[in-house]
Amino acid sequence: MSNPREKIEALLADAISVDPRLDRQVGANEDVEPESSWPEPTPLVQPIEPAPEYPLEALGPVLAPAASAIAEMVQVPKALAANSVLAAAALAAQPHANVETLQGARPVSLYILTVAASGERKSSADNIALAAVNEHKRRLTKTYDASKAEWDRAAAVRQLQRSRAKKAKTLDEYASALKEIGYEPPPRRPYLVCSEPTSEGLLLSLRDGQFGQGIFSDEGGTFLGGHALSDEAQLRTIAMLSRAWQGDPLDRVRARDAENITLYGRRVSMHLMAQPEVAALMLGNPLYRAQGFLARWLVAGPTSRAGTRFHDPTRPNVLEDSRIQRYLRASSELLLRAPNVDRDVGGLDPPRLMLTPEARSLLAAEYDRLEGAQGTGGKLEPGREWAGKAAEHACRIAGVMTLIELPDATHVSGEAMQNAIVLMRHYLHEYLRLVGGAGVSIEIAQAQTILTWLTQKRASQITPRQLMQYGPNSTRVADVITKALRTLTIHGWVQKKDKSTVYEVHPWLCSGPGA
Repeated sequence: MSNPREKIEALLADAISVDPRLDRQVGANEDVEPESSWPEPTPLVQPIEPAPEYPLEALGPVLAPAASAIAEMVQVPKALAANSVLAAAALAAQPHANVETLQGARPVSLYILTVAASGERKSSADNIALAAVNEHKRRLTKTYDASKAEWDRAAAVRQLQRSRAKKAKTLDEYASALKEIGYEPPPRRPYLVCSEPTSEGLLLSLRDGQFGQGIFSDEGGTFLGGHALSDEAQLRTIAMLSRAWQGDPLDRVRARDAENITLYGRRVSMHLMAQPEVAALMLGNPLYRAQGFLARWLVAGPTSRAGTRFHDPTRPNVLEDSRIQRYLRASSELLLRAPNVDRDVGGLDPPRLMLTPEARSLLAAEYDRLEGAQGTGGKLEPGREWAGKAAEHACRIAGVMTLIELPDATHVSGEAMQNAIVLMRHYLHEYLRLVGGAGVSIEIAQAQTILTWLTQKRASQITPRQLMQYGPNSTRVADVITKALRTLTIHGWVQKKDKSTVYEVHPWLCSGPGA
């Protein structure tokens, strides 16, 4: 396992093994008194605080009840349900407006990442949230098949007309005949949602398919660990996705003219659900943070509900719930609505969703508050890159909530902005909590895995051989154990006995207090 990404993934996914034979090999002691000769050890990583409660009511009169229904009936964390409906609503809303911000108009597209372990019913929640999207995709496919058949027939007629035009006696007659034939572009393909695109594939999909598309995956590892974000392709991918988030033109330039592409007026929204060990590959990537890619994401890692999801035979079908029905009707209305199109260069030409004076005043006050906390020593200095985009995030969220409730809206109300600010603050907190806890090197993470295991075993001493035989599965490599023990020694958690292979373990780990 030479690939660092594979190492960290295996490490973080490792379940701590508890082999009863170890108790007979090392001193598992529950009565060890701390010794004054031991210095106070240094933590390897800062513990990640528990996830805060998601402010579900701030999602507004359409999205909040739908998310609440999914959370109650599918029995998933509120943040998972909220992210599912918010991302699906962004997909439906993004073709229809750009929202005003303090720095100009921006798309209402959203990039959302939900960190949730296997078994958290991610697929069930996403399937409900995307029910209107999936139905719309079926309609697009059916319409496209009929339109493409008609276009093919018309194209055959035009080809015959061009053949006959060649019989013209003069160039002027030939040019006139060709002008009369004209050209009709093929119907747009029903490309709307995908789960694992490459940057090149997404560009072609946006060229030939719908102007607004989504990347949605309840197994985010297929995208985060796929070709699009491989070492050789990740810079191209994050650069293109960053431009798409901004609403900038997307282009690809190749040596052959036929392969050159420039696309205007395209929109992309994303929702990736990833297990913690996979999400760490993204959240802990310094390149993504330095490039500002992570700052474009709304991230949430809710506390699991496992152990509380008991069967209720009286629970009705969630899709028949009135809260879900209202949400799906609102989503379908946006999906079926024809967007404004730029007739000159193609792509979307959405109108601007303005801010009411009250909404602008609330946004400006929040912007100043956040800016003041980003200075050296400020509370938001560690997440300055996200905090700098926080006001824009609030505008995007407010735009989505406004359009899903009022498709003909021209302004974001003060109430919608206040709710969006509440949600933005939650995502800012989650960014600081999760991104700060993900930037751990492989070596430190391996040492922490062994330290956690020693704590569970309450071992008073250990040897490399015992770690090789009984230790955590992902660290049973001689070089890994050697480096981990060296790290634990430097940080004061173990001490090696003179001229011996035995390492004494800090009494805190086997005495209860401080462990």
